[in-house]
Amino acid sequence: MSSTPSQPEPSTPDEVSATPQGAAPPADAPLDAPVAIPAEGPLTDEQIAAIAATAQPATIRRAPRYRAFFWTGALLGIVLGVALGLWVSSENLVNRWIYVLVTTLGTTLVTVLLAGACAVWVDRRGAAKVAKQRRGSAGA
Repeated sequence: MSSTPSQPEPSTPDEVSATPQGAAPPADAPLDAPVAIPAEGPLTDEQIAAIAATAQPATIRRAPRYRAFFWTGALLGIVLGVALGLWVSSENLVNRWIYVLVTTLGTTLVTVLLAGACAVWVDRRGAAKVAKQRRGSAGA
């Protein structure tokens, strides 16, 4: 058995290239070697220009997590449905638990649909906010 590790130790690079590996440089970029950007320390004007030349604007739109909305609606519906079914039904009913089950299913259906409607509302509100920001930045 060897005491040396089979995998080399990962090392932290001292410099990072402004051009990603395997990516073609922009059409207006010179065909010189990529500008080395230090991992730490201040940047020179040449390095800042190299970063600005390859940077592309991006917009990130946060969309709601629909699954979380639906699960919240389902759990809320189950809890409310059982409580409502037990409160409305009397103890001397022959099929009380069937009544509670049907009430729970109906309440869960309603709360899941409301949760879905809330998720769509949040999504549209976020999309409208992004569109408004784009219109504002395009006019500036």
